[in-house]
Amino acid sequence: MTIELLCFDLDDTLWPCLPAILHAEQTLYAWLQQHAPAVTRQYSLAGMREHRRQFLHSNPHLQTDLSAARRATLRDLCRRLALDDDWVEAAFQVYFHARQQVRLFDDVPAVLDGLQQQYRMVSMSNGNADIHLTGVAKWFEFHISAGQVGQAKPHPAMFDAVLQQAGVAASRAVMVGDHPEHDIAGASGAGMRTVWVNRQRLEAPACRPDAEIIDFSYLPDAIRQLEAKA
Repeated sequence: MTIELLCFDLDDTLWPCLPAILHAEQTLYAWLQQHAPAVTRQYSLAGMREHRRQFLHSNPHLQTDLSAARRATLRDLCRRLALDDDWVEAAFQVYFHARQQVRLFDDVPAVLDGLQQQYRMVSMSNGNADIHLTGVAKWFEFHISAGQVGQAKPHPAMFDAVLQQAGVAASRAVMVGDHPEHDIAGASGAGMRTVWVNRQRLEAPACRPDAEIIDFSYLPDAIRQLEAKA
């Protein structure tokens, strides 16, 4: 079957996620020191992270929409500290825009430029990266997030949403991602072929990908080989 559609994960596939999150959290904390000092007097940055972890553990329904989760976490701080929550949306926007300041892996742009000439391409993520603010929208027809769908990868609803919007059969789509369960097992279960971006050279997951690469520059060859095997 001819490959028509390439679906790309974002965080840790196109860019390293942790630096962006740490930068966003530090930017938010600095803002809170000026605009909501009662919070930072009570919570260190590490303390805010622990509060968020515990809050999400108690509210697992929020874990499919990370923007809603961030807002809810800040409102819970207001409740705990008996503060008005009129600053929460402004604080979230500070965090959100800082979170979009990503740096693509060096091997990504040229590869996406080339693949775009041959395939339709879309993106999907469990996170709340904005493809327009991160600068990657030029490569993708559209983006699907867990927040939109109400389920997160590896749930089949995520992959069904992408395939339905693209109007492409699962057998003609390839998922490219770094996460063995979310990206590889999830897409495989939905009937898609998979390319595992294994930059960390981890051991092969239980659900074997159709192809594995350690560098994005190998992706075009991997996709051609998948087409040759079809």
